[in-house]
Amino acid sequence: MMAERLRSPRMVGLVGIVAVVVMALVVVGLSQASFGKRQVTAILEHTAGLRVGEEVQVAGVGVGEVTSIRLTEKAVAVEFTIDDGVRLGSTSSAAVKVATLLGTHFLEVSPSGTGTLAEDTIPIERTRVPFNLQDVINGAQAQLQALDENSLAEAMTVVADVLGRSPEEARAAIDGVAQLSSLAVQRTDELQALLDASAGFTGQLVDQKDEILTLLEQSSLVLEALKSRQSAIDGLLTDAQQLATQVNGLLADTADDLDPLMTNLTTSLDNLYTIRDSVMKTISSLSDLTFYVANASGNGPWLDINVPTIIPDGFLCLSPMRGCS
Repeated sequence: MMAERLRSPRMVGLVGIVAVVVMALVVVGLSQASFGKRQVTAILEHTAGLRVGEEVQVAGVGVGEVTSIRLTEKAVAVEFTIDDGVRLGSTSSAAVKVATLLGTHFLEVSPSGTGTLAEDTIPIERTRVPFNLQDVINGAQAQLQALDENSLAEAMTVVADVLGRSPEEARAAIDGVAQLSSLAVQRTDELQALLDASAGFTGQLVDQKDEILTLLEQSSLVLEALKSRQSAIDGLLTDAQQLATQVNGLLADTADDLDPLMTNLTTSLDNLYTIRDSVMKTISSLSDLTFYVANASGNGPWLDINVPTIIPDGFLCLSPMRGCS
């Protein structure tokens, strides 16, 4: 009877539901459990923008994260996890720091002192935030009292009058600022990548500072060498300028003699070219004559044997139509 009751569909379904609920509770417990970490609380004046899930750092190294932020009577209690290997002394402190210009933060914990942290709680006296609103108000009170109310009211009246006369331009300016803000929000990832790249570039410059200093020293040596050669270069330029001046003077002094000389030289060259053309024509005619004489003597050796000098061998080569190879 008992076995049949245990096998009934209702009992099986009830057992299955209980098993699912137990497993869900176990999964939730495991997800919230922090193995190898402990829970610590820091009391802050205000959150300063710190949010749950942001990182907890010790000396720039992530050791945990913020798990909860709750409001107390006079302050804010921030609970966070921290690695068990990090020892927090009795005078340990915490501060909220800005991680990026885009508004992310982190909680920086500074271990200090001997012993252990009382009740795993950092009191408000040893915590800091980026700014205190009350301090800002108190600091601005003196400047506000020094303002001239009448001048300020007059200035605001002028501004309102100008904006009232140009509502379209003012609206366009406000729309432009809104679009710029929207674009900055949309490009958060790109801005973060740009900042990361800038940080990497700065790190490379720091890593290579020795090479940069060596390059600057070598550049200084080059500049010193150039400076030492400056006087020699100046002297060379001065001598070249003097030589150019003397050459110009020489040409000016001998211009009357050089002009007729160049004219006579040009005329002589023209005459020589004319004579050369006449000589070439004469040689060409003689070579043709010897060719005809050779043809008239037949193909026997009689003329070469009896009158060997009548036809010089080189005349046939002088003919422009018959060359000797």
